[in-house]
Amino acid sequence: MNPIAISLNFDSLSEAYNFPKNFRDPSYFEGFDRLANLCDKHNIPLSIFVVGKDLKNPENAAMVKKWSLQGHEIGNHSFSHHFNLASLSDIKIRDEILYSHDLITKVTGFEPKGFISPAWSTSTALISNLIELNYIYDTSLFPSIYLYPMIFRIALKHWRNPSKAIRMLQRKDWFAHLTLPKDPFYIDKFSNIYKSKCEDRLLILPLPTKNKLSLCIWHTIGFLMGWTNFKTNLKRLVRNKKGFYYVIHPADFLGQDDLDKNYKMSLARMNYPLEDKIKILDEIFYILKNSERKITTMKELAQTIKTA
Repeated sequence: MNPIAISLNFDSLSEAYNFPKNFRDPSYFEGFDRLANLCDKHNIPLSIFVVGKDLKNPENAAMVKKWSLQGHEIGNHSFSHHFNLASLSDIKIRDEILYSHDLITKVTGFEPKGFISPAWSTSTALISNLIELNYIYDTSLFPSIYLYPMIFRIALKHWRNPSKAIRMLQRKDWFAHLTLPKDPFYIDKFSNIYKSKCEDRLLILPLPTKNKLSLCIWHTIGFLMGWTNFKTNLKRLVRNKKGFYYVIHPADFLGQDDLDKNYKMSLARMNYPLEDKIKILDEIFYILKNSERKITTMKELAQTIKTA
């Protein structure tokens, strides 16, 4: 059976605060240390998708280099975390990918091979640029009707930052997520879909879901639907889903004491007790570890998938 992976989409506090200068971001230090302790406990690697702009900070860059040396995969989450990235011009999309790509390569010594677009934004131009830069896989597809309430929920959550909320609603991929397959597939730069790997094709790993009328399963949903039902759905999906991976965010291991009152932010679930967050992550990691599927990096997962 194919392995599974844990994807950390590193939406940092710095990004939430609009990248203030000389800001020491607890996401990269105290916050990540909490997560690292759980990873050590369960002996699991992470695939960490960083925002390139964060790597302009030498302290953040040093931590990312350390994570890479420890065996975690470092992926690309764009340069500035633009909410409607895939709706930008082709050259701006390329710049967002390439600036972050070059920074990650410089910091870790390895070119990133995986990408996740902010807010699950996708387009032909985005895919074409990833193929040209020799990416192996992309996880920017949300193959469920529940994408739409999630988009509006995130937009409302960012009411303190109207520009972000507006960008969230200016996306042009409203129908792509329901027309593309819900299971792993390959795609070329012309948006032709294939079941097998070939040169100049990108593997798309959609966010895991049972079907397009069901909720996708990632950590945030547990806070919304309740953890008992969530764990039941998780166990079922991880048992049967090809190309399964589990998405978490820094907000899942940050607490109130990590916040800086000098800045406004819109990260969700920050009022949830930190002790409970860590306990929940521990329980989820235990479920994944005991699923009889090897936990590896997203890159290795992508390399072992055969969709035919």
